[in-house]
Amino acid sequence: MYWQRDLVVWKNDPKMYGKQQAMAKSVDFGKQKGIYILYDHHTVVYIGRSVDRPLGKRLYEHTVDRLGSRWNRFSWFGLLGVTQEGNLRESPLDSSLAALVTTLESLLIEALEPPQNRKRGDDFAAEYIQDIDPELKEREIQNTLRSIESKMRGGS
Repeated sequence: MYWQRDLVVWKNDPKMYGKQQAMAKSVDFGKQKGIYILYDHHTVVYIGRSVDRPLGKRLYEHTVDRLGSRWNRFSWFGLLGVTQEGNLRESPLDSSLAALVTTLESLLIEALEPPQNRKRGDDFAAEYIQDIDPELKEREIQNTLRSIESKMRGGS
């Protein structure tokens, strides 16, 4: 929920990192399939699906189309599970009618956060918090080093 657009390096096949808790290993959800919501802060501006193209590619497309300047956050609800090794499963979750209804209810509860629902919509899956793309971390380190070097040269 509410992942930040600027923590992803947007390209044709982006990586979108998330983890279940702070010290856990990151998982790349760029190839996930499912439903996504684009927000301008907390206001919903677009809802879409990712079936024939992976989630990362669909979101990338929205960085260069008519929605490009209209969103800064996104939520997504994936159908592909995560293996013990931290990879996406190729096959979707259980596709029975009961599982579909449970998934839809949980998705709506999570996305809309209705105040009268006592239970959260997490009966069907795990929630992953966003992790910054390592490429962005590396850029930040390099920028910091250049800044320090510049200050050291200027101070000599």
